[in-house]
Amino acid sequence: MQYNIVQTENNQKMTIKGKPEVIIIVFLSIFGSACITPLLSFPFIAYDSLYAIGTKTLTCEHNASKKVICKQTSDRFLGYAKPEETTWQNVTKADFHLVPRKKGNNEQWITLKTSDKEVTIFSDRMSPSLNMEADELASWVEKFNKFVDSGDGKIELIYPASQQWQAAIFLCLLLLFPSIEILLAYLLLQWHCLTFDRNEQSLIWEVQTIFGKQNYRFLLIDIQEIKITKVRGGKGGIFYYIKIYISDRKSPIPLVSNSIINAQNMAQSLGQFLQINVQDLTHIWS
Repeated sequence: MQYNIVQTENNQKMTIKGKPEVIIIVFLSIFGSACITPLLSFPFIAYDSLYAIGTKTLTCEHNASKKVICKQTSDRFLGYAKPEETTWQNVTKADFHLVPRKKGNNEQWITLKTSDKEVTIFSDRMSPSLNMEADELASWVEKFNKFVDSGDGKIELIYPASQQWQAAIFLCLLLLFPSIEILLAYLLLQWHCLTFDRNEQSLIWEVQTIFGKQNYRFLLIDIQEIKITKVRGGKGGIFYYIKIYISDRKSPIPLVSNSIINAQNMAQSLGQFLQINVQDLTHIWS
């Protein structure tokens, strides 16, 4: 963070203004522009994904002439939208199809045959996909064909909705990068202003973030000590913290710099103004 120290001619007021480094602003601008595309496309993708979440129920029964009628009901938006219904008349047979794949992800689908066409009611390529094993699907097809020959009764096949929540996970991932951008902007884009006023015997600490400004007020007599510490950054960089400790405050006010000279000069100027000794701990790692 870059700091600018301003002191009045009569030495009654000192102001320390801190703002983000230019490289941080450039980084956030590039990263933010990369997040705009998924953020703009979110409403359209979200609608399609949420619209598909629901269940499909295939219900088959015999009519008065002992012919099989199958009706598929598709709930949308988990039942909050008007369901879609499709009916097939004179269904004569169901077939289970299985094509083995190399990595074990077999492709499977079920078709219904009517007097004039064959309809695919389930396929791994369709959404939602059935959360059922091949043996279960083959067993259902066998039961269905027995049902067709029986002449009475009713049979159902429900498409479980458990795997459809993958769409919701995808939406969360779509929002992940914009959320990270907002978090980084909040943490890195901060403007600090500390005003030490001898006439008012007060310290005003202003913090400007993307969510607004916060003001804190302390008495100069409550400032206990000032320390300079050294920490190692995540990629091997070294940062120097000027920590201002205040009574009845759990954590100190931190001012960070990547230059030991700037940190020491700023701490010494502040110590002289407040007439407080500065503890220089840069010879050890914090």
